[in-house]
Amino acid sequence: MTTDYTRTLSMGATAADSSQDAMLTRLQSTRVHLTAQTDIPGVPAALKVLIGNLRRLPIQLSIAPGQAADRLPGRLLDEVLHLAAGIDETRPLRIGSPTGGLHIHLGTQPPTTAAASAVPDGHGVRLRAAGSSFPNLRGAGTGLGAVAAAATLTGEVFKVITGLHADRFRPLSSFDFCPVTLTRNPGDHTQPVTSLLELALIGTGAIGTAIAVILDALAVEGNLTIVDPEHYDDPNLTTYSLGTRADARDKIRKVDLLERELNRNGRWNILPIHGTAQDLINKIDARSAAWPRIVLGAVDSIAARHELQRIQADLTLDGSTGGHAGTTLALHEALPLGPCLRCYYPAQPLDVVSAEEQLHKATGLSLSRIAQGDSLLNSLDLAGLSAHGRQLLARHLGQPICGLSKIIVSIDEGTYRPSAAFVAQQAAVLVIGALIARTTGCTAGPRHTEYDALFGPYDDMTTFRLPQKDCDCQTHSEIIMQVRSLRSQAAPVRAGDHKWQRRKQR
Repeated sequence: MTTDYTRTLSMGATAADSSQDAMLTRLQSTRVHLTAQTDIPGVPAALKVLIGNLRRLPIQLSIAPGQAADRLPGRLLDEVLHLAAGIDETRPLRIGSPTGGLHIHLGTQPPTTAAASAVPDGHGVRLRAAGSSFPNLRGAGTGLGAVAAAATLTGEVFKVITGLHADRFRPLSSFDFCPVTLTRNPGDHTQPVTSLLELALIGTGAIGTAIAVILDALAVEGNLTIVDPEHYDDPNLTTYSLGTRADARDKIRKVDLLERELNRNGRWNILPIHGTAQDLINKIDARSAAWPRIVLGAVDSIAARHELQRIQADLTLDGSTGGHAGTTLALHEALPLGPCLRCYYPAQPLDVVSAEEQLHKATGLSLSRIAQGDSLLNSLDLAGLSAHGRQLLARHLGQPICGLSKIIVSIDEGTYRPSAAFVAQQAAVLVIGALIARTTGCTAGPRHTEYDALFGPYDDMTTFRLPQKDCDCQTHSEIIMQVRSLRSQAAPVRAGDHKWQRRKQR
C-alpha cells in the first residue's frame, strides 16, 4: 500500500496552474527543516500537528533534535516519528541539522536560517517572516492556538514549495490572529471551555477530524455524539488530521476512528452513530440518543446541511472548504429561529440533478441499486459497467453505497476535489473559535466568516447575518419551537453520564 497524495497534489497543481505530475516531481525534491522551542506553552501540540501536515505532502522532511534547554523531549520526539511513519513510512522524518531547503520554526526566537516562524498566543497565533521580531506573548498557548499556529505555518510552507504565481497568494510577513474574537489581538482571550454537556459532531472528514484534534488539545470533556456514514480510505490519509495507513488498509469506520482517538484521555462520553444526521434525529425522537444543544457541522453538501439543521439545536456551527483550488474556507453560525443553515444555503432549484442521478450518469450504476444506501458495494455491481465506471467504483468495494456520491466531484478528470489538511484545520479553528466565543459571551449576533487560506484572514471577512424572510425558520417558527420543546423534555441520560458528572464534582 502506498500513500495517496492525489488530493494535495491536485490542490497544489490547481493553485500553481501546473500538472499533478510536475507538482509531484517538484515536491519530491523539496526539503523542509523544522526547529521548535518546546518549552513555550502550546508549541509541543503545534509541532505534532505541523509534522502531520507536512508529512501529508510528498516532501523530504527533517527536524533538529535541539541542544541543551532547547532539546526536544525524548517522548515528544518518539511521538512525532511514529506520527510521520504512520502516514508514509517510505518518507521518514529525519533527525539532524538542515541540509539546504526551507527552514521553519515554532517559537519566538528562530534561528537566523528560518524563513518563517509561528507561535500560539492564547487561542490565537502569531507568525513572523525572517527579519521580523515577535512581541511579548499575551497568554499561554492553548490547543486551539496550537492548531492555528501549525495550520498557518503550513500554509506559508505550501505557498513557497508549490511555486505559486505572485498573484495567487499573499505572503504573511507579520501576522496576528485570534479565531475567537476574529481580531488581530491573539492572547487577549484565553478563557477555556472545560466541559460541554451535549455536543454533536456531524461529519468526520477533513474538517471533522481537525475539530476532534482541537477538542482533544483543549482538554475539553463532556458528552459527544459523533455521526458519519463512511469508512476511512486511502485518499483520506493525506487530507484528514487523523488516521494512519493501517486505518486506511482496514477501512475503519470514521466514527470509530474519532472515538478511538478521543478516548485516549478518557475525557468524553461518546456515542458513535455510523449514519447521517437523519439517523441521529430518529434516535433522538425515539429517546435512544440525547438531543445535542450544540452541533458542529462538517458536512459537504447543501442537503446534508439542511438535514443537520433539522436537529434544531440551540447553536449550529458549520465549517466548510471549497473554491477552485480548494483553499477557500468558511464558518456559518446558525440558530434554530434564524439565520439557520437554510438561510445560508437555500434549497437548490428543482431542475438541479441530484447526487444520485449524477452518480448513475458518471458510473452507470443503476438508480435502484444506488437507492439501497445501506448496502455494501460488491463485485457483482461492477459487472456490466463501462471500464470508466468500474475504474471509478473499484476502490470503493465493500463500502456503503450511500457514500458513493462523493466520487462525482471533479468527475471529468476522474479525480477527487482538491484538498489539504491545513485548509480544513483553518476552517476547524474558526468553528472552535466560534464555539468558545458563543459559550463565553464573546460575540453578539450570528456570523458568516470566509477567506482564502492562500491569502489569510482580512478585516472585512466577517458579516453578521439576518434570517431570510421566506425561510422555514421564519415561516414555521412555531413548529420549530414545539419540536425543540419536545426534544428537550425527552432527553435521555447517557450510560456514562453519572461517571462523568462525578469527575466534574471533584
